[in-house]
Amino acid sequence: MIPDIVHVSSAHPWVDNRVHLREAASAAEAGFRVRLIAVDSDLGAPPTGVDVVRIPRRRRIRRMTVSTTQALVLALRSRARVVHLHDPELIWTIPVLRVAGRRVVYDAHEDLPDQVWGKDYLSHRQRGVFAMLSLLLLRVAGTADRIVTATAWTGRRFPATRRIAIHNFPTARAEDDGQVGLEARPTLVAHVGLLSRDRGIDVVASVADDPSFPPTWRIELVGSIDAATDRTRLDAAARTGRVHHGGAVGPTAARDLLLSARIGLVPFRRTPVTDQIFPTKLFEYLAAGLAVIATDVPLWRHLLDGVECVTFVPGDDPGAIARAIRRYADDPELLRRHGASARTAAQRFRWEPEAERLVAMYDELLPGVRDGRR
Repeated sequence: MIPDIVHVSSAHPWVDNRVHLREAASAAEAGFRVRLIAVDSDLGAPPTGVDVVRIPRRRRIRRMTVSTTQALVLALRSRARVVHLHDPELIWTIPVLRVAGRRVVYDAHEDLPDQVWGKDYLSHRQRGVFAMLSLLLLRVAGTADRIVTATAWTGRRFPATRRIAIHNFPTARAEDDGQVGLEARPTLVAHVGLLSRDRGIDVVASVADDPSFPPTWRIELVGSIDAATDRTRLDAAARTGRVHHGGAVGPTAARDLLLSARIGLVPFRRTPVTDQIFPTKLFEYLAAGLAVIATDVPLWRHLLDGVECVTFVPGDDPGAIARAIRRYADDPELLRRHGASARTAAQRFRWEPEAERLVAMYDELLPGVRDGRR
């Protein structure tokens, strides 16, 4: 099979929610022939109609050299007319692909210069240098035929005529339609997704030790832990039995866990990046009908303005999170009301309208392809 579109990532696993289960899967469902080149993973994913080619997991330096080269070669060999790239480390391949006659889509998941400025382990001078280099990279990325961005803010550095914001909202599931009320679920607080310092791993590890934390409740975490993150505090919290880390699980299993919880946590540390992104987990919590405790980020407040389902707290204050959990535990009516509001709000944040705009973009790049198969 010669694909119409090949999605390429040298950093994301082949089960990635945005890369595979939303964007690539939506294109395949719409009638395009789609291939995905991405990193191998032991986790599974439901059938999507996408032809998957896995490349080995490698450490950062080899990933940015060997894996990116391998991914480029595989993309060229696929003979796909559209190549959809998902990582900053693949930006260098854009001129090569364009010379080879491919239409190129670059997917900016986050703002690269903001990411650099948020790296505390670099000195201010080093961050300035790397931020300037990242701006040069974005100049190259801006030469792609289309630039897909996760938010409008992420797209502000790219040409307006070629950018399109495709928000990372969750897909609808029949399981969510049949969910039971929060009062019938276990007394569980859930956090799904990557665990790192910026995503609140130390804060979450300390919540259950606060005197306000309700003694009959438990915090359940699923997701990988960033390789550079110190997990000492999390391991100590796990030994108390009040916090449990279930390790990395597939996207379906993560969303199933939420249907057995009452509260979802979004405890991000405020950085230039986290202040401008929409965490996917937030919208998955809404779809599962959870009350939410989240860092008080102005963008998130604006996004959920008028929706009474979130308790906003300082992102670096485990005591504030513990007190918010206690409030829900002590006030079943508040919990019920916030859960009901979450289910209503979830209708505003669905993947399906985003998929329609993504497919329309592919139709512009591949005119008539789908019509010829109808």
